[in-house]
Amino acid sequence: MTSKTPSLIASIKRLIDADLSVSSPFRLLPFAISGALSKDEGAALPVVVLSRIWWLGAEVFDDLTDGKFNTAEVGLSRSQAVVVSTACLSAVPSMIIKRLDVEVDFKAACEWEYADSTLAAAGSQLDDVYHGEIRSWSEVMRIYAGKSGAPYERDVVLAALLAGAEGDRIRAWRVFGRLFGVLRQLANDRSCVDAGEDEDLINGTWTLLLAHAMEILSPPKRVELGDLRDLARDSPAARNQVMELLGSPDVASQYNRRIMALHSKLSQLIAALAEPTESRDTIQWMIDVSTSNAFLTVPEARI
Repeated sequence: MTSKTPSLIASIKRLIDADLSVSSPFRLLPFAISGALSKDEGAALPVVVLSRIWWLGAEVFDDLTDGKFNTAEVGLSRSQAVVVSTACLSAVPSMIIKRLDVEVDFKAACEWEYADSTLAAAGSQLDDVYHGEIRSWSEVMRIYAGKSGAPYERDVVLAALLAGAEGDRIRAWRVFGRLFGVLRQLANDRSCVDAGEDEDLINGTWTLLLAHAMEILSPPKRVELGDLRDLARDSPAARNQVMELLGSPDVASQYNRRIMALHSKLSQLIAALAEPTESRDTIQWMIDVSTSNAFLTVPEARI
């Protein structure tokens, strides 16, 4: 950024100060990858800084779309926040990349990864809220892989490139990053403890849990769930009923098995990609905690 953009710099600082996601350890994954591959966690600092700015823009834009942006708390109007979040998603990362003291090839990789991940996330966000026919697990998985998987894939790949990985190893890290991003989205899906306030149901978002339930419920229950989902956008009572169906023993236990399959795949990948170190242990911890947070609680008395 330059002296020509003081108001933009000040506005970004306001958003950063108000952003609670800064406390999330999972956004620091590039540090752990760099440590696991090169024993120099600090080498991934440029990747983490770029990611911090991009995620800030993405989350502010998401809050604006959902009507959750608190103008009084942040000190920016909605119009100002739109301008700043758009800059954080595009121009600001590009300017930072141009000023990085790194190899030209890495700068080119950064430019490509940021353009590709931003387009993937944007396309998936457009598909995220959908009010038509039932979506399958594979269709919703594709959306998750774009809106959350692609940004984590970008950060993982750039950290691995800085640590000297190449060829097949980079392709494997790409898979790891995308799957880890999906797992983080699944954990985020479970972050709302009050079903009546569930934002996905209010927004009409097709989650993987909803797609999973539509695959395994009996035909009458599918019809019931579909009708309740339509009502859930405006009715807290309907949202509670939807979550009762989604949390039924059969749905929850089979959903948890799918989560565990994702956990197993990620654990196998990290074991193959990095030698045993404290940094690799940190990555495994991130996988384990994210998996635990993504689980549905199965009603014990009815199992």
